[in-house]
Amino acid sequence: MHVILLKLLTWFGRLWLKSRGVRLGRGGWIHGFPQVRLKPGSVVQMGDDVSLCSLSRLNPLAPARRVSLITNTAAARIILKEGVGISSSVLSSFVSITIGKHTLIGADCLIMDSDFHGFPLDAGQPVKSAPVEIGDYVFIGARSIILKGVKIGNRSVIGAGSVVSSDIPENSLAAGNPARVVRTFAP
Repeated sequence: MHVILLKLLTWFGRLWLKSRGVRLGRGGWIHGFPQVRLKPGSVVQMGDDVSLCSLSRLNPLAPARRVSLITNTAAARIILKEGVGISSSVLSSFVSITIGKHTLIGADCLIMDSDFHGFPLDAGQPVKSAPVEIGDYVFIGARSIILKGVKIGNRSVIGAGSVVSSDIPENSLAAGNPARVVRTFAP
């Protein structure tokens, strides 16, 4: 009975996403109703077997937020490749956020490709934005923050609570604020 309810929930979740303009691949799970805010002309595209979990009761960390997919400009792109799994996190794009194949994003993470405002705040400075690229088979621990312009290499791990403000090479474990590589793995 439990599996039937989850399949029904996924069906409604996929319908919810499609009605809001998200391009969907085949398969995967959609638990709960993700928040979707798309600017006209922007793109959110999900590959096959992408899973989004917005239900706190299905996550042992009981996160309070839903998955949020937000595009802030007509040119913004959020691309989730095959097998991506996201739990109760926010992806907010002005330019481009690309998540590689089979990457897992833990609860309450923030991934953003912009500062959202210039600095100093009252000087009318332009918003700075730069694409975020997260490789294949990456794991991002709960409550991590990925900032604009960051590239995370394939098969890397970002420790829980990290703030990633610069590139992380392939096969690395990075942690801290700011995140630093603390260990590398054999390819």
